[in-house]
Amino acid sequence: MNTHRNIIHKTLIGALVSGSMLIGGAVSAAGNPADSLQVKEFKYVNKEMDRISLEKTGEPDGTRDGHLSLLIDAGAGTEIKHIVMKTADAQGADTGHGIWTSWKEPNDIGKYLLAVEHDGKTLNTTFKESLGTFKGVNQFDLYASDNNSMKDGEYYYLEIVTGTGTIKTEISPFKDADTSYAPVLIREFKSAGLDEDQIGSAAFGEDGSQDGHFKLKLAFAQKTRVLAVILRPTDKDGKEVSAGIWRTNRAGVGWLLGLVQGGKVINPEFNKDETAPVGSFRGTVGLDLYASNNGSIKNGQHYVIEVETQFGTVKSKPIEFGNKNSIYTDDTIFPFRTISLKLNSKDAAVDDKQFKLEAAPFSLNSRTMVPLRFISEAFGAKVEWNQKAQRVTITKDGGKIELVIDKKEGKLNGKPVLLDSPAIVRNNVTLVPVRFVSESLNMQVFFDEGEIFVTDAKEQ
Repeated sequence: MNTHRNIIHKTLIGALVSGSMLIGGAVSAAGNPADSLQVKEFKYVNKEMDRISLEKTGEPDGTRDGHLSLLIDAGAGTEIKHIVMKTADAQGADTGHGIWTSWKEPNDIGKYLLAVEHDGKTLNTTFKESLGTFKGVNQFDLYASDNNSMKDGEYYYLEIVTGTGTIKTEISPFKDADTSYAPVLIREFKSAGLDEDQIGSAAFGEDGSQDGHFKLKLAFAQKTRVLAVILRPTDKDGKEVSAGIWRTNRAGVGWLLGLVQGGKVINPEFNKDETAPVGSFRGTVGLDLYASNNGSIKNGQHYVIEVETQFGTVKSKPIEFGNKNSIYTDDTIFPFRTISLKLNSKDAAVDDKQFKLEAAPFSLNSRTMVPLRFISEAFGAKVEWNQKAQRVTITKDGGKIELVIDKKEGKLNGKPVLLDSPAIVRNNVTLVPVRFVSESLNMQVFFDEGEIFVTDAKEQ
């Protein structure tokens, strides 16, 4: 993925770093690569963000990408030349509905990019011949632009090509997210009339047609970057229909959805930079939305609104245009907490409250290390230190993590686990790999241009 601009990566592997969680099979093309690389977990995570095109990262193409998670143990060191993802049925037989790969020959036809990320860093912005050599436990996020085959009923598997052969994983079913971890709620969404001419198909300005006017109220738990707002026509049950699409950005995919806040136009036209966000917001925000009428905006048509943020996408249930009683509302109280940190900076925040850390987060051997006590106690975990054993114990909601300084072996709920990087002490501050500790405590981790976000969000 493109870490250069407004892209955040979410992983949902929980605590599956135990050596007992081997689910990948080993199909050897030469030698026995399973001796040096084992698949711990492969699964489809969600289809919540649009970050890549069929051939390049950082180029949203109007369709949300499949996000998958891969956890491996590379042993003493294994080169991963490339990873191929294919479609299958429930029995594992190939269906031929798509091939995504991190590398292809220039004359290969019909193969799409499989973008691979490691600890928030993109390994292949386009097709790349080798992803690199890895040691020990590693977690990867995989992204595949939808070619219209990512839907209920589809299954996927990987072929991991190493320097000595090929390893094939077991299949993983498609799973669209039922929940989002974005710290934003759609408080209200409703239609407001069809009697104004404010916007054309690609820019604000009269075009001779009466625009669809909608009202949108959003609540942000913390400062949040909005990447796009999308208006989709649906049937009364929320199933998408072919009547157009309106977007705040990404020209070439639908008509412009204009946003007005307090009388000020936020997006006067399609931005030439397709990856540019709409803006950053916090608190409660009221917006007027204008959609140029392509002939399909009319009373009785149903619409949903989608708000895509750096953390994920939230969307409403359908409303019926022109029906004053058809209003989507959500009075949910934010059920989670989010902390934010920056690499090489002692500045941190818990929601909107600012803190100074004892030690700044930093990168060590491609792992992001963060102060353990701050991360744990911000979410109500208890931290205990055994000086003699050099052991730190973290407990939260019945869960228990035990780590020994400078040792990759630890315990999770009493069971042995292998860390991708050990806990260390610097200047009397214990630091740990943020991904392992956070996800072992059932929290989610996001990366964005040197910023780290950790949330205990469970659902929205």
